Amino acid sequence: MYELRIALRHISARKRLTFFAVFAVALAIAVIVVLMSMMTGFTEELVSTTVENSPHIVVSSSDQKEDYVHFYNYYSEQIASIEGVEAVSPVFVGQAAISHRDNAEGINLNGIHPNAQDAVLRISDDMVSGDLLALSRSNSGIVIGDKLAEDLEVVMGDNVDIVMPGFGSSSFKVIGIFDTGTSDDENIAYVRFDSALDFFEENGVASRINVRVSDPFQADVIANSIEQDTGLDALSWIEANKEILDLLNTQTLIVWLYYGLIYMIAGFGIANTLFTVVMDKKREIGMLMAMGASKQNITMIFLLESLILGTMGVLLGCVLGYFASAGLSSYEIDLPSEMYFGLTTLPLKADFMNYIYAIIFSFLINIVAGVYPARKAAALDPVEAIESE
Repeated sequence: MYELRIALRHISARKRLTFFAVFAVALAIAVIVVLMSMMTGFTEELVSTTVENSPHIVVSSSDQKEDYVHFYNYYSEQIASIEGVEAVSPVFVGQAAISHRDNAEGINLNGIHPNAQDAVLRISDDMVSGDLLALSRSNSGIVIGDKLAEDLEVVMGDNVDIVMPGFGSSSFKVIGIFDTGTSDDENIAYVRFDSALDFFEENGVASRINVRVSDPFQADVIANSIEQDTGLDALSWIEANKEILDLLNTQTLIVWLYYGLIYMIAGFGIANTLFTVVMDKKREIGMLMAMGASKQNITMIFLLESLILGTMGVLLGCVLGYFASAGLSSYEIDLPSEMYFGLTTLPLKADFMNYIYAIIFSFLINIVAGVYPARKAAALDPVEAIESE
């Protein structure tokens, strides 16, 4: 295949120009791989944090004037029987103040059935001290977040006071401390369900029913089924976090536009290299055409050159991107949590598909970049080309 031999000869003849064209593509690929790793890591970490640290579905009373769900045991059994539901947990929530010595903080006091709540939120995985399930054996035990423990200056075994105007105060012993990495660590405390009801002087009601489903991305569909079957209001995590998910979708579109601009810049580098070769090799092109080479043959030569330059750039870029991503992931880059939905460090994930997308997109841009120089070369008049030097 003489077109390939000629293409390789053109590339090797101008080493400096070839190097800069290849490096432009490689740099574009490396930048895209790193950015895609950041985007993938950010999206997955955010969705994972949202999904794992909150109920997939929250079921509450459909009557806006009613704060509680009555007959919660009946509804819990009904919800648990719906296909796709993995676990349910009735919860009683009340606002109170928690104090220890001279320190006091406002909290949401959650009365829970420890085993049921753990099946929904997997809190045991986030425990740094103690045991959530120990609540089932203690009507005066309390489990709090590590940030709250730090603010109150308490450790395992300390006693804290729960205070609520009109309901008096109760003393609880810290039997567990958890760390979810979210705002729950600052304002959530867990006690036994019946202990919360006694403290707030309520009976036979729950504030809501937390639900975990087997497929979090089907939460909307299952929430609709719950509403139809029970008549209660069911809010999925997808609906509750709609603004965040919409922002991610918008950010993804903007990032892909950014990718396209970077690739176009790299593509212009290849186009410039090939155009320079066309201008430099006019006489050679004219002689090839005079010897019987068709316009298709000439076009193929320059498209092959574009493909070769692109392949070299892609391979080098993937290597650079991999080492850059690995290097960045080895360092914890701090982020302001209030700006990035609770994420404190920059997450990176080197997804294999990121490299596939980058390679495909790059090859497409490289082929497009080679079209104009190829057509320019094929359009040369053989006589004028030979006489041009």
